[in-house]
Amino acid sequence: MWSGFDPELRRQLATIRQLIALKHQTPTREWPLIYVKQHKALLVVREWPDGSITAYTTSERPDRPRNGTPKPSGTS
Repeated sequence: MWSGFDPELRRQLATIRQLIALKHQTPTREWPLIYVKQHKALLVVREWPDGSITAYTTSERPDRPRNGTPKPSGTS
């Protein structure tokens, strides 16, 4: 890049490069934190091998155990 490149744009491009590199790795830890009914979204935090932390939301509702037993796969 040339010296006149906008610093904010350079920062955004660096973030995109980092996220693309993480896409090809497996997180070392993952924590589903909270399900927000109003938005029908689950907030998930991931820790990566390089120590960085990312967070994202997903519209999939977590399976919750009923009476101490896990929910069978493939059921709603």
